[in-house]
Amino acid sequence: MFTNLDYYRIFYYVAKYRNLTRAADALLTSQPTVTRTVKNLENDLGCRLFVRSKRGVALTAEGETLYSYVAPAYERILRGEEKLGGEISLQGGCVYISATETSLHCFLLEKLGTFHDRHPQIRLRITNVSTMQAIENVVSGKSDLAFVASPAEAPAPLKQVDIRPFRDILVGNVNYIELAHGTYALKDLEKYPLISLSRSASSTYIFYQAVYAEAGLEFRPEIELNTSDLIIPFIRRNLGVGFVPEELALPALKAGEIVKIRLKEEIPERQVSVVYNPHYPLSAAAKELLKETKQGKARE
Repeated sequence: MFTNLDYYRIFYYVAKYRNLTRAADALLTSQPTVTRTVKNLENDLGCRLFVRSKRGVALTAEGETLYSYVAPAYERILRGEEKLGGEISLQGGCVYISATETSLHCFLLEKLGTFHDRHPQIRLRITNVSTMQAIENVVSGKSDLAFVASPAEAPAPLKQVDIRPFRDILVGNVNYIELAHGTYALKDLEKYPLISLSRSASSTYIFYQAVYAEAGLEFRPEIELNTSDLIIPFIRRNLGVGFVPEELALPALKAGEIVKIRLKEEIPERQVSVVYNPHYPLSAAAKELLKETKQGKARE
């Protein structure tokens, strides 16, 4: 049996109001149209759904049974429409984000704090992944936006916008205090164990391969880690020296737990970028975060 689903919508309002005229008003249609539709539904189902009463209509036993199923189903649809309307109007919704650890520490945590203060009703779903996986999540539609750190190159048709520059610095444990009072070439520091993010965890590894190659050296870290927030704890434990974003190192530097090692070579500036698909329809919430992200760049 195939019954026009619009019949059930009209049935819902007649059963809700127990009155044909009030149902017609709610549906913005005429009473004869409502009456005809109810008759068509009764014919399709092979049973009577309403009987006339002094105040309008009353449900039959069969009508009560049908209404017990139709009401929660149709009300769920109405709640879905209401929720969707909230998302479209920034009164709700969710933004799906993929982010690398470096982008989180150097930009995104602060930005999301400000965004949440302005839009507390918007939910944030954040996945911490590698650069390659973050971009792939945008390609596949799993994420609305990806925040990555250079070097990163998003394939067409994705768009990549640089939003925050940052620099890495070389730091060591306080036992390397003698290194804090001079300027050294990378070659001078080869004897010290080097701590780095692993090749599989981040594009940072590729970045430093290029930096060392420019200096005529091979990049060979002795300790490779999967997360950037482990580098400073490893350095504190005197396990080696390592490159970290300056923002990430500042608290430990101010506390005197680590020292900055100045280099003769200039470490190139890096960028935090946002990646998105301009051909993929973003929710109002995702559009707002993207807009505020770009505005933050413009103010800088």
